[in-house]
Amino acid sequence: MKKPALWIFVLLLTGCMTVKSPPRIVCIGDSLTACGGPGGHYTDHLAAWLPGCEVINKGVGGDTLAGGKKRYQRDVLDLNPDIVVIELGANDFWKAKRPLDELAADLECMVKAARRARAQVVIASCFGDVETGDTSPEFKEDVHARYARGIARFERDISARYSCFYVPNMQIDIKPVKDYPQDWDDSHHPNKKGNERVARRIFTELEKARAAGRH
Repeated sequence: MKKPALWIFVLLLTGCMTVKSPPRIVCIGDSLTACGGPGGHYTDHLAAWLPGCEVINKGVGGDTLAGGKKRYQRDVLDLNPDIVVIELGANDFWKAKRPLDELAADLECMVKAARRARAQVVIASCFGDVETGDTSPEFKEDVHARYARGIARFERDISARYSCFYVPNMQIDIKPVKDYPQDWDDSHHPNKKGNERVARRIFTELEKARAAGRH
């Protein structure tokens, strides 16, 4: 084979060989995604357990469902994720002001956009066990109990309608807080050790999302 022909053959061959980028997981959330310190976020643990994946933390302390929706295009969709983890709603719960149907609409908007982009979605919640035995004191007050039940209901509904993966209570292994003081920091957020246990709950659903692939 003459050299020019050989080079053409090599160029054609390499042109057909594309390097596949690692699956990208984007985690959008509030302080529960941002907490833990360097190397101690739940996303850091996930990244360690998923060396073949790129795990991106987009946690913003104090954020809400409305805030997440506002930055969703820039922080999530523009990154072209394969999987989106949505951890939002805790601050809406504490404020207990916005109507539950508005909160549901914000979550559905984000989920719908991700599914339209063919990304799988994992909804990571703190409220899914309120009606089945979570004894944490913050769920005792009537208004907060109502919000927790309402958030859990619309999370489950949206998860079912859009074929999402659902973590009912990502903190179930470290609550009530008084029983697991070693897993919490002084700001009442999970520390590195606590976030490892949070990450294990999310990891189970992430593995299902990875197996499902983009579609």
